[in-house]
Amino acid sequence: MQKKYTSTEWSLMEGGHSLPEPELTFIQSLGEARMFRGRSQIAGEGARSVSDHTFVSLMSLYAMSQDYDYAPVAKEYAKRTRALGNFNNPSPGGTDLYQTIYSLQRPELMPGDKSQLLMNKVNVDTPRIKRFLDRIKNGTASNSDAQQFFFKLERDLKIQDPKLKAARRLVQNWDNLGTQQRQLVGSQINRYFTLNARRSDLMPLFAKYAKDSNLNLDQEEKKSIAQRVARGAGLFAAGYALSKLAKG
Repeated sequence: MQKKYTSTEWSLMEGGHSLPEPELTFIQSLGEARMFRGRSQIAGEGARSVSDHTFVSLMSLYAMSQDYDYAPVAKEYAKRTRALGNFNNPSPGGTDLYQTIYSLQRPELMPGDKSQLLMNKVNVDTPRIKRFLDRIKNGTASNSDAQQFFFKLERDLKIQDPKLKAARRLVQNWDNLGTQQRQLVGSQINRYFTLNARRSDLMPLFAKYAKDSNLNLDQEEKKSIAQRVARGAGLFAAGYALSKLAKG
């Protein structure tokens, strides 16, 4: 398994040894938040973007945690996100996920009528989020945990994008998905990062995971696979999710 990572990546995961190569690595990706480093960036993104980013970040983290090779990556990210405790203090040096959770508890950081309207409805269940991150950190997050967690999270964060809702229906059953279903979800999450969160510290981690796991599809491949898989799906929810992802 060690051949999947560079010496720098393993240095960080093993506890911080000397770093021999100045390439794009976990130390760059996890060392400091890159998307939300100041109040102006948070205000500029707005509540809808911050809420969606929190949702997608947790989905991508769970997907990686279910992969034998990438579970150490997910564990390390969850550990760093939890290191500062209760999401009560601003931390530009923390992970982007920490910053989004912190920001969602502070409406004053995202002024404007639209943001304020959404923030009046959003519920940030920090104890529940902490428990789920701890399960990822400890390698014990299961499909059952994910189903309960993401269903409530979608409602708490008032997620509206049908493609993100469709991704949730599949991500929460990650262990039971076939290869093509995982490719559809992986491509959709990658597309979200590319279009909406290029500076996210999770983007290079998930992009590497998707590449190594052969999860990337172009638009025509997505449509073709979604049609084939949906025809064989016994559940309406599965077919709905696949059709929404194919259009993403």
